Amino acid sequence: MKLRTVLLFFISVFASFPKAYADFTDPLFGPNVHVYKPTDNMDSIHADVERIHERLFKQDFSRERYALLFMPGDYREAGLLKIPFYVHAAGLGRTPLEVQVSNIHTPPHLPDGNCTCTFWRSVENLSVIGKATYDEEETFKWSVSQAAPIRRVYSERTVRHQWLKGWVSGGFTADCWFVAPAGSDHQQQWYTRNTRLEQGRGEFKEMKYNYVFQGVELGDDVDRSTYTDNWDKGGNVTFLPQTPVIREKPFLFVGDDGRYKVFRPALRRDAVGLSWSKDRIGDGDVIDLQEAFFLVKPGTSASDINCQLSEGKHLMFMPGIFILDEPLRISRPGTIVMGLGWSTVVPGETNPEAAIIVEDVDGVSVCSLLFDAHFSSRALLSVRGGKRHYNNPTLLADLFFRVGGFRSSPVHVDCALEIGQSDVIGDHFWIWRADHGVRGSVGWNVNTAPVGLHVTGDYVTIYGLFNEHFQEYQALWEGEYGRTFFYQCETPYDAPSQDAYMSHGGTVQGFAAYKVGDKVRHHEATGFGIYDVLFNSKIRIESSVEVPERKGIKLRHICNNSLSNPGPRGFGYVVNKHTPSTYNTFRDNRTYIDRIDF
Repeated sequence: MKLRTVLLFFISVFASFPKAYADFTDPLFGPNVHVYKPTDNMDSIHADVERIHERLFKQDFSRERYALLFMPGDYREAGLLKIPFYVHAAGLGRTPLEVQVSNIHTPPHLPDGNCTCTFWRSVENLSVIGKATYDEEETFKWSVSQAAPIRRVYSERTVRHQWLKGWVSGGFTADCWFVAPAGSDHQQQWYTRNTRLEQGRGEFKEMKYNYVFQGVELGDDVDRSTYTDNWDKGGNVTFLPQTPVIREKPFLFVGDDGRYKVFRPALRRDAVGLSWSKDRIGDGDVIDLQEAFFLVKPGTSASDINCQLSEGKHLMFMPGIFILDEPLRISRPGTIVMGLGWSTVVPGETNPEAAIIVEDVDGVSVCSLLFDAHFSSRALLSVRGGKRHYNNPTLLADLFFRVGGFRSSPVHVDCALEIGQSDVIGDHFWIWRADHGVRGSVGWNVNTAPVGLHVTGDYVTIYGLFNEHFQEYQALWEGEYGRTFFYQCETPYDAPSQDAYMSHGGTVQGFAAYKVGDKVRHHEATGFGIYDVLFNSKIRIESSVEVPERKGIKLRHICNNSLSNPGPRGFGYVVNKHTPSTYNTFRDNRTYIDRIDF
C-alpha cells in the first residue's frame, strides 16, 4: 500500500512538469512548422523555442529551417522568445493584435554585441506586449542586419535595433505599428515603410549614414522637424510622405471556419500608413490554403511542382532546401509563390537557367524565399517580359539571394536577379555575393558573379534594396522610369588588383555600385548608402553611382562612406565626376550629395 502511494505521488509530480520537448507539429505542414495554441503549456512553448534557438544560434550556414506559428491568443506567459538564423515567427490572426507575446530578442552570435552578421530571420503579424522602457532586457530587441524583415507587427515595448553598443548594419521595417519609441543609435542604415510611429525614435539617435522613412505616420506628439529631409544641412534622414505604389506581402492566417487561409493585400497607390487596423485585416483577397495551394515539402521534384502550377495551384514551400533540376515556370496570372520558414530554392546541377522563371503575366507574387547558388546557373530568379502591368503588377517581396558561402566548391551566376517585366514592385531584397562562409566557398575565383541585379523592364519600383560584393556592377538598370527608394551596398571586399577591377573595356577604374544605362532617359534614385570595403588598399573606383546626365535623371541623398583600411583606396566621386568622395581619405569618412537634377 505504501509503495502504491509513493508511485502515485511521483506520477502526479511528473505529470505537473511541462513537457520539455512537446510535439507542436501539424501534419498538414510537416515537421519543421511548429503551431502553438493558447491552450498549450506556456513553459513547453518557451522550451521549444529555446531549443530551436540553441540549435541554430551560431549556424549561419545551416541546412535547418523552421516556422513558428502562433494561433490567435495570449502567449505572454511563454516569456522571452529568441529568434535565431533561419526561423520565421508569425501570428495566425487576422490582425497582429490577435496574437500577443511578451518579448522577442535576436541575440548575436558574434562577440561584443556585434550584429553585423545577424541575418536570415523574420517576424510577422503579432503583438509584443509589455512596458515601454529603455532597459536593455525589457526592450523588444530586433537587433539585426540584412535579410531580417519585421512586418505587420504591433509593439507596446520599446523597439531597439541594436545589441548593447555593438555594430549593426540593418535593416527593414514595413506595415508596423509601434506605440513605444523605435530605433537605435548606431545602425549604419535603416529603411522604414508605411509604419505608424506613435513616439518616433524617442531617445534614440540616428548617428550613422542613411535612414529612410517612407509613407510613415507619426504620433501627435512627435517632433516632425526631425522627420524631414536634412541632407542639405549635413544630415542623414530622408522623409518621403508617400509610397507611390505598393502591395504588402501575402501572409498566412486562420479564418473563422478554423481553416488556414492566405491573405493577399490589395494594391495601394500614394500609400500612407498601415494596410490594416486594430480590428480589420485590411483590403485584399482571402484564399483558402488547402483548396488553392500546393504545399511543397522537401523531396518534391521540380517536375511535380510544375505540374501543380499548370493545374492552377499557388505554391507554399515548407521549411527546407529545394534543389530544382528544372526551373519552376510561373505563367498563370495572379499566381502566388511563397515560402514558410526560410524555404530555400536552388537551381540544380542540371539546371543552368534559374530556380524560378516568371513569364509576362499580371499580378504574380513571389515572396519569402531564399535563392541560393549551390551550382552554376545564368540566374537565380528571372522575371521576364516587357508588357505594361500597371493595374496588376508583379510583387517580389522579402527575396534574398546568395552566391557562395554554403558549399565548399566553385560556383558561378551571371546575374542573381533579372527583372525584365514592366511595373514590377520589389519590396525588400538582399542580393549577396558571399564575403564569408564555409571553408572553400568564397574567393575572387571561387564564387564568381558579375552582377547582382539587372533591370531591363520599364516602370520598375524597388523599396529597400540591399546589394553587395558583386564583381562588376552591383545593380545595372537599363529600363525606363525606374525608381529605387533606399539602397545599401558594399563593394567587393576581395578585388585582387586595380587591373582586375576595371570597367568600360578596361578604361575606367572600378565598377559603379549603381549603374544606370547610357540610353536611359528617366530614372529616380533616393536614399543611398554605398560603402567602400577594399582589402586591397590600392584600388580606386571612379564613382559609386554612374548615370547619364540628362533632364529625366533625378538623384536624392546619395552618400559614400569608407570602411576600408587606410591607404589610397575608395571612390573617386559620389556620382559621375560630381563631389570628390572617399579615395585616399581616412576610414569612416562620409561624403554625400543632397540632390542632382541634370
